[in-house]
Amino acid sequence: MFEQKNIKIITNHNQLKVLGDPFKNQVLTLLLEQAYTGQQLAKMLEVARSKVHYALTELENNGLIHVVQKEEKNGIVQKFYRAVARSFIPDEQLLPQANDFEEFYRSFYLNIWSRAKVRALTAPDEAFQKNKAKIAMQFEVKMEEEKFKAWLDKYKTLVNELFESEEEDEDGNYYYLSTIGFQIDDPLFEDDKTFKGCEQNDN
Repeated sequence: MFEQKNIKIITNHNQLKVLGDPFKNQVLTLLLEQAYTGQQLAKMLEVARSKVHYALTELENNGLIHVVQKEEKNGIVQKFYRAVARSFIPDEQLLPQANDFEEFYRSFYLNIWSRAKVRALTAPDEAFQKNKAKIAMQFEVKMEEEKFKAWLDKYKTLVNELFESEEEDEDGNYYYLSTIGFQIDDPLFEDDKTFKGCEQNDN
C-alpha cells in the first residue's frame, strides 16, 4: 500500500531539472494534495492531455510521483497519480547546478502562491467572517542571514507542534496555511516598525 513520505531528497540532476520546469512543478504541486488522473489534471489546468501525459511520464520516470490506483472506465484503464512526498528538498551535492536550483525554488514558490490563491477563492464564505480564526501576513524584515535561518528553525518547530496537536475530532475544522519567505533586493513597504503590511488574526 502506498504511503506518502513527509520529505524526499532530490539526489540527481535530472530530478532537479524536471522540478525546475514550471509546468511539471505545477502538476507536482497538485499531486501533493491528492491523487488525480491525467484527464482530471488536464481539465483543471485547461491544457491538452498530451502535455499533461508528458509531464506525468517525466515525473514518474524520475521517481517523483507514483501510481496509487487504477480504474477501468469504458474499457480504458485510468491511472491515479500522487506525489511520493509532501515536500522535496535538493541534496547539497547538487549545488554546482545553481541555475537549476534557482528555477526549482522559484517555480515551487510560485505554484504554492498560486494554490493559496485558489484555496482562498474556493473557501467557504464563513471562513472570512469577522470572528472566525484566520490570519494574513505580508511584511519585510532586515537581519543577518544566520539570524533569519535560526528564526526559520524555530518557526518550523512551531509548525511541527501544530501537526502533532492535530485532532481527529469530527467536530474540528480544517485550516489551510501557506508560508513563503525569501530574500529581496529592496523593501517596498514604508518604514513603519509597528505594522509593515502585516494583518493579524482579527477573531
